[in-house]
Amino acid sequence: MAQFNLHFFKEKSRKIDVDSLISFFEHIEGFTVEIDQESVRMFYEHPRLEYKAKFVITPKSCVPDIYRLSPKFLDLNFHLELSLLTPYYIAKQIFEIVKRVCDAYDFHIYNEMLEDVKAFKIELVMKAFEMLKEAYIKKNPVILADYHRLSKDKSQAVFRYMDDILELQKYYQELDTYVPRYHILTTEEKALVFGMEWKEHTLTVFPPYLDYVFYRVGNEIKVISYEELYPLIDKYVSDVPGFIKGTKVMSKKLSKKVFKVMKKTKFTKINHTFAKEGIKRLLD
Repeated sequence: MAQFNLHFFKEKSRKIDVDSLISFFEHIEGFTVEIDQESVRMFYEHPRLEYKAKFVITPKSCVPDIYRLSPKFLDLNFHLELSLLTPYYIAKQIFEIVKRVCDAYDFHIYNEMLEDVKAFKIELVMKAFEMLKEAYIKKNPVILADYHRLSKDKSQAVFRYMDDILELQKYYQELDTYVPRYHILTTEEKALVFGMEWKEHTLTVFPPYLDYVFYRVGNEIKVISYEELYPLIDKYVSDVPGFIKGTKVMSKKLSKKVFKVMKKTKFTKINHTFAKEGIKRLLD
């Protein structure tokens, strides 16, 4: 799988405090470190979203065409490896870690999309990453058969909800409000859909970009289209304050009206059979 490489440089110095750098990464959630004679590897796995990256210190330079770069910047034999199929939301978080590294150690960066070594700017690096990603997908369209492609807005909303769900659950615990996890699913036609569970008479949060609600009444589960449900409860739910657009929450004050709607409405029967889908099959 193609990867995005970001190389680290320093102005007029090759000095790098390896022990300090290792300690820096070990204090960031999600990192583990491996060391042998060939390299020092700082492996990153997102604590909630599974995606991975790797920072590597090697004995020799891995920079392509290094001799055409400005001689005042020296290669540190230290680089980031990130899959080009990493979603924008996760890539941005990883590049924010890169910013912390550059700020802490006065590093500069280089990638093949840049004309020369540059001071780190997240907008610049994200643009280079996105351009290489799109070029790779265009050149290898067959890879799309293994993924479900989402718009950038949708993917960022979905990933942020999954990333922040524990904080939301903590916030709403005192309000006796259920914060559901997404069910990432496919239909028989291999269409990607997002669902959630909801128990009768339970205050709940509705995540953004929902397709289906699995509504539990006693021992029965009713599959309800969110497109059909939402207009019926719209005036009884409100935005989650300071959160993703489209994330809604029931208030205790209006909950009886929602429960009344749920009891009296005969929703369209859903005949889909769903299959679970993995988070790493999402592509933006």
